[in-house]
Amino acid sequence: MAKITAFTGKLKELSKNYQPDLGIILIALGLRILWAIAVPVIPVSDSNAYDTFALNLATGQGYGWKSGDPTAYWPPGTSFVYALFYWLFGHSYLPIIVFNLLLTAVIIWVSMRLAETWFNRRIAIVTGIILALWPSQIQFTTVLASELLFTALVLVGLWLWFNERFTLRSRALGVAVVLAAASYVRPTALLIPILLLFVRAVRTREIFKNLTATLVMFVVMALLIAPWSIRNTQVFGQFTTISTNSGANLWMGNNPKSTGGYMPLPPDVKEMNEAQRDDYLKSVAVAHIKEKPFLFIRRSLVRLVQTHARESIGVAWNEKGLVKRYGTGVLLPLKIINQLYWLAALGLGLIGIVLLGKQQGWVMMISHPTVLLWGYFAAVHAVIVAQDRYHFPSIPMIAILAALTLVSLLKVRQKSQKVSEIN
Repeated sequence: MAKITAFTGKLKELSKNYQPDLGIILIALGLRILWAIAVPVIPVSDSNAYDTFALNLATGQGYGWKSGDPTAYWPPGTSFVYALFYWLFGHSYLPIIVFNLLLTAVIIWVSMRLAETWFNRRIAIVTGIILALWPSQIQFTTVLASELLFTALVLVGLWLWFNERFTLRSRALGVAVVLAAASYVRPTALLIPILLLFVRAVRTREIFKNLTATLVMFVVMALLIAPWSIRNTQVFGQFTTISTNSGANLWMGNNPKSTGGYMPLPPDVKEMNEAQRDDYLKSVAVAHIKEKPFLFIRRSLVRLVQTHARESIGVAWNEKGLVKRYGTGVLLPLKIINQLYWLAALGLGLIGIVLLGKQQGWVMMISHPTVLLWGYFAAVHAVIVAQDRYHFPSIPMIAILAALTLVSLLKVRQKSQKVSEIN
């Protein structure tokens, strides 16, 4: 009886402590449900690819545009998840909307837990509010895309790694499984264990233990990714880890006619298979970088700005649904709302980096997970191609840093008010 009473008391305490968190998540879900009711799902661009691949998988035609024509250009993780929904419920977008709502809850909840771990409770709550109200995140409820799934998986991996209640070995195993899943969604997750090693090494100085844990992560990830790599190697006749678009993306950002964004592939690769094309385009891009290194540096800086200059993709990928329901007049106001929110969050996030350096020292700032993860994703797309959706995985980190700024400003205001009251 005493144990039951203690357990009940603990549940009540947890409920009381996390009541604001649940309220924030409910508000976030409510806004996204309203959006999903208001805007129909009409897949475009990459969304159309995920939809087609998932439907073909669900109907036994394999992973490709059509039966007998396998592909690996897009990583398979997102389509695999959608294929499961199509297999269970038929070709309906409702399960994907519900799944996106679940991913939203995970993203906000885990972001708040990380903010509380790295900073404090108040910053965690402000982080949750920022994410709950973020326009593009609301709009992606009706988009078939990898962004929400990838972000959620990376955040869960971070939460496991920084959860000291588990042993380092068990954390390494858990993170490896989660990051392997994230790599199936976007291969940029493959190098995240190195970032985690760096963060922990700076803080603990336990070099051997950290290296061992990182090695475990890479081995487990390799074992989990191996089946798809074997499939790709059999299909294309040469080793291919996850996807065949890394060379194409590198080429798009590094060729004489590059604008920094998407561009059609050159005609001379038409007769090559995907793996051959990927290797060829990668070699052309690398040769171009070596030939003009200063142009590469200048373009990388431009792409860095382009990736963070705007945030309109949530409207763009919902454009057909929005126009179908409300006409073209709704597009510009939504884009303005998105842009104002994004610039405010970005500005507050950048100020948060400076505050972090002043509070914890510049070495700790550089190795802080918020800065390191944001910097990593920004650097990847500074090298290849730029688009506003490529900063989406950094949004939780930006939100945490923005919350740090807002809470710090609030403390300064409260202090000045107390001084004025005394005087």
